[in-house]
Amino acid sequence: MKISEDIVTKVFSGMQFDDVLDDLTNEIKSRNYLITRVNNIDNIHGRLNSGLSKKSAFKNYKIVEFCNLESCSQLISTDLLAGVFMPAKFIVYQTLEEKKVYISFLSPISFANLFNSEKMMGIAKIMENDMYEVLEEIDF
Repeated sequence: MKISEDIVTKVFSGMQFDDVLDDLTNEIKSRNYLITRVNNIDNIHGRLNSGLSKKSAFKNYKIVEFCNLESCSQLISTDLLAGVFMPAKFIVYQTLEEKKVYISFLSPISFANLFNSEKMMGIAKIMENDMYEVLEEIDF
């Protein structure tokens, strides 16, 4: 895996962090995915790590976990180890010094390549397409 190729990032300017997060979760749900959890890392960071450098400091950081139970079952049926990549995740973050909001995700196609399975690749392509569509809809 190569981070620069396998992690997709989109930057949103002129939008509030909470609006981007709300749009993201609504778009995920509209594609029949279930939001399983939203981890609020920013609260923990502010309390525990106030001494970090400005480069790694952030104002907001959420991990949005989601899955489609049917797709999840199909992926696991192709290889029981596929569960290590589930549920799928978007990270939504904002640095201390910028107003831009970033959303990143691990390409499902990249992790499917690890398993060398045509069935898994087919499911991963659908999922990755959905994830790109989610990001595109946030702009509107």
